[in-house]
Amino acid sequence: MTLEQINALPAEDRIKELKRRTAPLPCADALLADWDERRHSVFDKALRPNRRIQTKEAQIDERTGKIIEPARFETKPVNRIALPLEQDIVNIHTAFTVGQEPKLTLVNTDEQSAEAFEILKNILRTSKMKFQNKRLVRAWLAEQECAEYWYAVQDEGWWKRAANVFLRALGKEKPLPRHKLKSVVWSPFRGDKLYPYFDEYGDLIALSREYRAAKDNTNEFVEKFMCVDKTNVTIYADGRVERQYRHGFDKLPVIYMHRSEPLCLKIKPIRERLETLLSNFADCLDYNFAPKLVASGDVLGMENRGTGSEIIHLENQAQVSYLTWQQSPEMARMEFDNLTERAYSLTNTPRISFENLKGLGSAFSGVAFKFAFMGTHMAVSNHAEVVEEFLQRRINFLLSAAGTLCPKYKPVTDNMIVETEIVPYMIDNMAQNIDAAVRAVEGGVASRRTGIVLAGLTDRVQEELDEINEQETNKNRMDIFNPTG
Repeated sequence: MTLEQINALPAEDRIKELKRRTAPLPCADALLADWDERRHSVFDKALRPNRRIQTKEAQIDERTGKIIEPARFETKPVNRIALPLEQDIVNIHTAFTVGQEPKLTLVNTDEQSAEAFEILKNILRTSKMKFQNKRLVRAWLAEQECAEYWYAVQDEGWWKRAANVFLRALGKEKPLPRHKLKSVVWSPFRGDKLYPYFDEYGDLIALSREYRAAKDNTNEFVEKFMCVDKTNVTIYADGRVERQYRHGFDKLPVIYMHRSEPLCLKIKPIRERLETLLSNFADCLDYNFAPKLVASGDVLGMENRGTGSEIIHLENQAQVSYLTWQQSPEMARMEFDNLTERAYSLTNTPRISFENLKGLGSAFSGVAFKFAFMGTHMAVSNHAEVVEEFLQRRINFLLSAAGTLCPKYKPVTDNMIVETEIVPYMIDNMAQNIDAAVRAVEGGVASRRTGIVLAGLTDRVQEELDEINEQETNKNRMDIFNPTG
């Protein structure tokens, strides 16, 4: 259905239509149970009950065989060791994907586009997108879907009021914009149920959000349904329209990202086995921590003469020895290491820890690091199919929104092309980069500009090139006035 047809329906039927999803709604409770280690099955007493032990044997009358006093039992807690494996893997993938800010490239070469490009980068910087990118990618990997909603708020800072007064005094027709852009993340763990609505061409034409909101001055909550389309924001409560207003943007101010399953779904059985293994092994250690003596024959008694050791009196060729266990600890360690390695390898996740990296040596080069992290970079490349598209949609919206809030730049932003690209995290060897750049320039296979880019010391390529040329010019002048020899 089109938006016009949907808006023509009664409110309740409109909500039902907007709730139609092409993909199943993610189960937030099940996803959160895997994400939060405090909710793992190892803490479920029905699946892992506490241990019931006998503290005193029953007393039985030898003549009659009747129980004089029943046996006594106590319930002791068992060990419950949880592993936040999903959190570790998702956080590593998030850091490799957007740990470094995505690269922005302006295709246009005119001066006005360069000015608008600086405005775009300022919006991203003031909106703290380098932090929000991590929240979004983490939510997408763990919660299956997320959305970013943009809105405009009044920006009445003293400097802007003063600037507007000054511009009006000069007779300027277009004072500075009095609004600024802000954004918020919606995702299942934040209590949001998202309902994207696509048209017949697969384009997102509306996104709805179901959430709980607190009533005014009460501790009660009410279910609300919020729909954002290309023109309006409509909020429903109790099956009727509570409020509707225009968001004021030319494009849909919501960017949506979805995946069919969480990143760590395939390793859930491995993680559960690891938790059971660690918990059972801890129980075994607790039970066998104190050494146990095994005696064969008659033990008459024990004597301590104050020397710190005891003397055991035996007869009838009795023997006493310690009970030992040989293979169980090694088998448990081997299974734990194998399962842990399998969990990380199945998700192309590097095990970044001191214990795993200390054996690489101090001479481990940047090129070798690239080979070591190749699997993770391949995973990031797969993530980029969705994440880069999400980031590109954000850039396109912000360009349109900047033109709306500052009409002076609207003709420019409507024709601007800004491309975005994910830069996977990598441990660089700065000395190797500089050496490769110098050899490329001196060998005639790269220009000085390309050498600056290869060295990676600065993003101000043209300014750096101009400074180098100026320094060389000044040096040549000094050599002329101060000849040597």
